[in-house]
Amino acid sequence: MAEKPENLDPMERRGLSGLLASLLVETRSVMPAAGATGVSLVLVIAAMCFLASLTFGAALSVGRAADSWTSELAGALTVEIKPSPDMDKDSQLDAVMSVLAKTPGIKTARPLDQEDMRALLEPWLGQGNVTDDLPLPTLIAVEIDMQSPPDMAGLAFQIAASAPGALLDTHRQWQAQLLQAARTVAWLAYGVLAIVAATTIAIVTFATRAGLSANREVVEVLHLIGAKDRFIAREVQRHFLHLGLRGGLIGLALSALTFLAAGFSGQSESLFLVPVWGLPAELYPWLLLVPLAASLVAVLTARVTVFRTLEQML
Repeated sequence: MAEKPENLDPMERRGLSGLLASLLVETRSVMPAAGATGVSLVLVIAAMCFLASLTFGAALSVGRAADSWTSELAGALTVEIKPSPDMDKDSQLDAVMSVLAKTPGIKTARPLDQEDMRALLEPWLGQGNVTDDLPLPTLIAVEIDMQSPPDMAGLAFQIAASAPGALLDTHRQWQAQLLQAARTVAWLAYGVLAIVAATTIAIVTFATRAGLSANREVVEVLHLIGAKDRFIAREVQRHFLHLGLRGGLIGLALSALTFLAAGFSGQSESLFLVPVWGLPAELYPWLLLVPLAASLVAVLTARVTVFRTLEQML
């Protein structure tokens, strides 16, 4: 006969919300609810998760920006035409445009006007410093068909032969620098995450030992009434699961607010020539991995520490 709803446990009646509440609300265990394994440890784990979330989010943001830049550069070329005494500027431009028009795999080719050149140079030379008397090369922005790209070596030879001072830039150097910058940021992020994880392990180990030492009498009584080490370890694991989830969610919330504030500020920073803004909206779900990882680290560390500590205590 099925059990009546009024006889069910309140957590069971609430379903998923009850399960989440059971994970976040402190329950009784052999560990004290205050002291080294209480609120202070939650705050420490929150700080560790805050740093980890910022690092992880920054690595994701830089990686996304580098991928976007490299994909844009891969489908674009630039032809630079420097002034030459052997041919006037207009003739140089006409000769190069004729080569580009006849080359298969070229989708569009557009010479940059004075306004485009000013927009490109003002971030480097300063506002208002790009004047009309400044000797500037002629630039042609070329978009290629990625499905059937042209022969780069042959195109570069034809452009150089068509007009003196004409050079083809495939942006390969920029792509290599961006990829190297993204790899550098990724390895730095992994290093910081490893340090944060090691610090969290050390803190949880200390807190577990301190909690067991403070409750030595309780542990001895549990053994006297027949409790096994696995039972005690399970109780401690549950305690640290609650602490890890609470601290992880606090750190996650603070990091999300930090990224939102950076995005709403309207200011962009750069890291190794790669622009970094607030975290894109589609990357926020990835930050949920941080509190989950923190909880897993706390549980596993507490379990190993409990077994080793109990061997020394008994």
